[in-house]
Amino acid sequence: MKRRSLAAVTAVLTTASVVPAAAALAATPNGAKTTLSNSSVSTSGLRLGANAPGATAMSLTLQLPQRNAALMARMTAAGAVVSTARYRALFAPTAAQLAHVTSFAKSHGMVVDQVDAAGGQVMVHTTASHVSSAFGVTVRRASAHGVSGVAAIGTPVVDRSIGLSGVAGLSTLRRAKVDNAHLAGSSRKTINRTPSSKVSGGPRGRISATATDGSTDCATHWGDHLQPSAQVYAKESNLICGYVPQDLAKIQGMTTAVQTNAPSIGLLLWGNDPNMLSETNTYMAAAKYPALKSYTAYPAATNAQILATQPGCDPYGAGSEQSIDVQSSHSVSPNSPIYYYGAKSCQDADLTSELSKMVNDHKVSTISMSFGEAYDQGLTAADKAAWDRPLQQANLTGISTFASSGDSGDNSDAAGNDLGAGGNPDNKPHIGYPASSTYTTAVGGSSVGLSAAGSLVADVGWEDAYYQQKSLSSTAKTRINFPVDGAGGGVSQVSTIPTWQKGKVTTSTTMRAVPDVAGLANPYTGFTVRDTAYPESNGVPTGPGVQEYDTYGGTSLASPMVAATVALAKAYNKVSIGNAAPRLYALLGTSALRDLNGVNTAGAFVPSTKYPAGVIISLDGHPINSLGRQENLVTAKGWDNVTGVGELNGLNFIKAFK
Repeated sequence: MKRRSLAAVTAVLTTASVVPAAAALAATPNGAKTTLSNSSVSTSGLRLGANAPGATAMSLTLQLPQRNAALMARMTAAGAVVSTARYRALFAPTAAQLAHVTSFAKSHGMVVDQVDAAGGQVMVHTTASHVSSAFGVTVRRASAHGVSGVAAIGTPVVDRSIGLSGVAGLSTLRRAKVDNAHLAGSSRKTINRTPSSKVSGGPRGRISATATDGSTDCATHWGDHLQPSAQVYAKESNLICGYVPQDLAKIQGMTTAVQTNAPSIGLLLWGNDPNMLSETNTYMAAAKYPALKSYTAYPAATNAQILATQPGCDPYGAGSEQSIDVQSSHSVSPNSPIYYYGAKSCQDADLTSELSKMVNDHKVSTISMSFGEAYDQGLTAADKAAWDRPLQQANLTGISTFASSGDSGDNSDAAGNDLGAGGNPDNKPHIGYPASSTYTTAVGGSSVGLSAAGSLVADVGWEDAYYQQKSLSSTAKTRINFPVDGAGGGVSQVSTIPTWQKGKVTTSTTMRAVPDVAGLANPYTGFTVRDTAYPESNGVPTGPGVQEYDTYGGTSLASPMVAATVALAKAYNKVSIGNAAPRLYALLGTSALRDLNGVNTAGAFVPSTKYPAGVIISLDGHPINSLGRQENLVTAKGWDNVTGVGELNGLNFIKAFK
């Protein structure tokens, strides 16, 4: 592959002051201390309890300063791509520095899991008592973000001679959640849904519904069925049953010539379904689509192990997300080898550790991350760096990363938003990490009505607004207030605006805006997956799993679809590109992208027993949240905070992305 050959980059490399590896660690006075204020956990919003038991498990990332930070920033801004070996030579700390930190960790009873030499990080697991003795902090029980765990209170202090610049993971409260939306009632034994199948009322099962026959059926493709005689919107269809692999390829505008390429695709999550390959190929055979020939999984722990130590991560439930990621990626790029990395929990410390491993293994062209949190404020600088270091390394070594923007609109009333009084939602807009990192491409969501002939009849943003239709023959409607279902978007509290967004985003001039791009995400125009469903009680399986078909949406569907398309574009053009976002903004306003601007122009009708005349959903509806607040997310001409620069426009995008 060709790496970018830029005069500006060459000048940076030849004229910048490069710190030699041997000079990276200067001598320090005996007894001198370093106060790691960048690692201090904020108590704002925390509900603190008693001191944690000394044996409480914690995972930490010990960070050293990276060399030539200014050079790294200039190369990132210029879009430079170098080999992994060159990256290590320019930016990695010395072996002696890493050994010094490793020795420090072991001397304090920590177990070293991974040494990320290129990223200057040492990943360990340890206990609360060892954390307290090593850093002079007090580990206490705490709760926030709707979860309970522990947090180290106080500012960490270490001997300066150790060379530490930060410690990530001092709070166990930052836990990711999958960003998918299950279409309730869509579970079935076969790919096709029949008149006897249940018809969903909402991705969270809010509308009680059962199917009858005839025009109350879900639609295999847009417009196959429509029950009401009076249309509220210009473009309407009964909800989509669930697109199949061929449909996803059509939605992305893939051609046979493009799909003959086989770029390697990476997926990051937690846990692992050991039957994923056979499960996927059972689906592909039923759909008459090419089989997935190359699939490799690297699970850091089994689902049973995660359930025993981190039950809040719901590893068996995350298996559905794994199915979405694998099967949608394969649908777009059927010849691609897929590498799945499953972290040992949904905690940031474990996810960032696995991300570092992925980037250092360097097996893939793209990485999709279909998870996030309700907000990014409260991240310590060290916690943020634990994400940003591997993401920036990916950029500079030719790996493109993508993160889903979320499924609860602006998160003002989302589960996990406990920033208001009494731990309730604060009714203010937020965006989560890693989507708001400046070193990844944030993927928002769209609603796509694909006809049986393969044309995009409806193509709008994803912000569902629910209405009860007065009657099937009347366009009169009454709003139904639900917690918002829609693509995440907003302004970061922790990341400053990157140069490639300046003058192009409309929501901030100083801070990072999300998203950057969009893909299919609305569960009412969702994708059929084959996954394993478990009978459970409080998240704990009570019996063996059963494979079935389900319909899913969410930006966790959009992210792998966009990532796979970008991987194909890179392979088609034989280029090595890191962060895709700067190029996407450069293509804004061209035929390479589809600009989505269709507020209240398309609707999905859902037959319902709870609402006798049915429910009509404006798929791009500028909804009001459950607290009565108008969401601030709305599609518009050009960049917007629902779809970013828009959708990737098939072959036009493939040829332009270079």
